[in-house]
Amino acid sequence: MIIHLEPLSTVVFKIGEFSTLDLFDKQGILLLSKGKPITPNIQELLQGRQIYTLKYELDKSQAPKTHKFSESEYQDIVGYVREVFEDTCFISIERLEKTFSVVDKIIHELEGTYQVYLDLNKFRKFDNYTYIHSVNVAILATLIGLQIGFSGQTLRDLTIGALLHDIGKRAIPSNILNKPSNLTDDELEIIKKHPVLGEEMLKNTNISGKVLAIIRHHHERWNGKGYPDALRQSSIELNAQIVAISDVFDALVSDRPYRRGLPPYHALELVIAGSSEEFNEGIVQNFLQCLVLYPQGSIVTLNTGEVGKVIGVQKDYPSRPLIRILFDKYGNYLQDDQICDLSLDLTKFVKSIDFRSVP
Repeated sequence: MIIHLEPLSTVVFKIGEFSTLDLFDKQGILLLSKGKPITPNIQELLQGRQIYTLKYELDKSQAPKTHKFSESEYQDIVGYVREVFEDTCFISIERLEKTFSVVDKIIHELEGTYQVYLDLNKFRKFDNYTYIHSVNVAILATLIGLQIGFSGQTLRDLTIGALLHDIGKRAIPSNILNKPSNLTDDELEIIKKHPVLGEEMLKNTNISGKVLAIIRHHHERWNGKGYPDALRQSSIELNAQIVAISDVFDALVSDRPYRRGLPPYHALELVIAGSSEEFNEGIVQNFLQCLVLYPQGSIVTLNTGEVGKVIGVQKDYPSRPLIRILFDKYGNYLQDDQICDLSLDLTKFVKSIDFRSVP
């Protein structure tokens, strides 16, 4: 997206009216913010000089390839994962080969893609949380790996580990996993055993040590306050650091028996807030580059009640898209183009999103 100043044609500024645009001088100095009233002093300031406003142009030649998972291909992958988690013969050679085929399918779908978006609310109603969560974490981790430059077996190990990171939860009683209220301290300690249990399930198979490290260490944290081994910074396998971020983001946006999921923008801001404390800052930055919360064409409702269409997203502000407002807060259709840049107007945010208009 390219942003530049564009001169306004002759405009009459009437005292008492509200500006419908942000107004700048030719040096780019903001003279009057959108929505502010024109006072006598402001009118005098604006008269007799060239006034500029921001012009937004989408540079489609630079747009990264974005992948949209269809319902059928996503359900297909989830079905395989369900078999993996529920089959008592999981550690058999046959079952592992099927797991690897699922991983290859995910990688095949994402290779050559640098961004992905998921209609998380729609996909979550298809199946049990654990299966959906495992697939989402695998997709997100694979995208981060591609962003970093992973390929071949390195990428494959990352995707396998991400897909199986919670396999140890098979050994956790379901009444604890699905408890509709806060866990007791004892129950929390039982939950915290799942990384080690998962490693134990797979250590005698032909799963690589790099994959086992992901399963054991995806709850380790950059500051050393994770579990089970309280590892710090570079002592945590890089792949486990990637899966940790993917795991936390998807868990935050998920509905659970004891809480509602957070809006994606809020979850992303929490991940950013944990950068350099809980998470590797470099991986967080790569995560920001490959995640599309608001794809172009999606229809969003703002906290103000306004409804608009996403027309662009600046890569440094993935949770603050550029929106063409279609309806005002009263539901009135707007004939004139009104652009809202959420990266500039921090009082507004996306409250809900509709993906149906996405090409």
